Amino acid sequence: MSFEQKPFLILFAVVFVAWLALRRRERASVALLLAASLVFYAFNHWLLLPILLAYCVVNWVVALRLGASPRPRLWLAAGVGFNVVVLCYYKYTPLLVQSLADALPGAVPTLPPGALETWSIPYGISFYAFTGIAYMVDVHRKTTPAEPSFWRYTLSAAFFPHLVAGPILRPNEFLDKVRPGQLPTEPEAPGEAVWLIARGFFKKLVVADRIGLAIDPFFAHVSDPTTAGVWALPYVWLYALQIYFDFSAYTDMARGFGLLFGYRWPENFNAPYLATSVTEFWRRWHMTLSRFLRDYVYISLGGNRKGRVRTHLNLMLTMLLGGLWHGASWSFLVWGGLHGAFLILHKLWSGTRLAAWLGERTGVSRLVWHAVALAVTFHCVCLAWCFFRLTAFADSVACVRKWVECDPAKMWGGPWCDPAVWLALGLYVALMSAAEACGRLATRAGDARGAFGAGAVWGVRLAALALAVLISPSGAKSPFIYFQF
Repeated sequence: MSFEQKPFLILFAVVFVAWLALRRRERASVALLLAASLVFYAFNHWLLLPILLAYCVVNWVVALRLGASPRPRLWLAAGVGFNVVVLCYYKYTPLLVQSLADALPGAVPTLPPGALETWSIPYGISFYAFTGIAYMVDVHRKTTPAEPSFWRYTLSAAFFPHLVAGPILRPNEFLDKVRPGQLPTEPEAPGEAVWLIARGFFKKLVVADRIGLAIDPFFAHVSDPTTAGVWALPYVWLYALQIYFDFSAYTDMARGFGLLFGYRWPENFNAPYLATSVTEFWRRWHMTLSRFLRDYVYISLGGNRKGRVRTHLNLMLTMLLGGLWHGASWSFLVWGGLHGAFLILHKLWSGTRLAAWLGERTGVSRLVWHAVALAVTFHCVCLAWCFFRLTAFADSVACVRKWVECDPAKMWGGPWCDPAVWLALGLYVALMSAAEACGRLATRAGDARGAFGAGAVWGVRLAALALAVLISPSGAKSPFIYFQF
């Protein structure tokens, strides 16, 4: 079930009304939200429910044993091992089987035709596995107490707004607010919540899906004669925008629905394509994953405490693991490796005199260098996106080759020039500008312009929601990109 589908909207409306009636009764509120979350996850996929519940049982039991056992590290290893092994089984079995079959012909039993293609990965398994690992590690580090109630812990792990695609939450950001006496009884910032939901719907239905219609045919045939001579770079630019709008739309909606139930969760994106280095990009992109990789992988490997070479190795290993986390394909490993290489190169570059000299520039020269750094960073990220979007390595290489090998007659035409795409992007910019302008007016307390601004803010919110419904592409809606992870 996805946020933009009618079954979810009906479920949410029913659950929210029921929650408003029961919100001051903690047990009933927990039971209601947990039941709704399990229905949301298992809708049309009931066989996936035991996997989610198994994760919750193991993580809950391990966390309790961490404080009571004389060998807490053994319990932590068992808990983390369970999360990782089950995750690897579902995500990487097809890759390993196919790789063995290619490397050792005849040694691997012949699989039925289409067996690997029909292999399914449970929705959101990467996200709730990482959330569980973070919980157990934090309990072991004594930064959060173990939750004695299985039902409250399961609610924190499986709450439907963040379950499938994050954000990846720490215990102090959600579990602590589900404990007895801490459960919210009122929506928090309902105006902000409505804006986040409306903005998310607009990003997904109007911008991301419209871009997808324009660029998907090119990526589907990137190695075919039908795309011979086509300039690939504009399609990669648009894919970079598509994945940003698609994923940030999910996060906006998740945070908005969370606010309606009284929970405020951290932002996951902060204008990532305005970064002037790949290091800064990862401080702005999927920020809850970035901090997870930093706090639970990079630092655990030794971080930057063991010399330059070890620091660079830890960076590369962290990004390689981050790449594999996204999916069972060698191209994801290349994607992570490219980002690891970019991060290492940036560390090396930052220590040079030229970098220091350029960083001290002022005026026009500073603006020029900032623009150059921004453009270089964006294209480094786009290069990696080629391997993320195209899971067949040969297709990724073909896409990169078509950055420079193209027919000049085909450079300025094709689906990427579709006016509907650029109109959708223009409407988004206009809506954001209008929202910011009205927000500034609304801060003028006791002023007529302030009253007008407050009304205009709601007008922009409702306009974004209405436009998302009215001008979204017709036909079946595409699922969120990160649902596959």
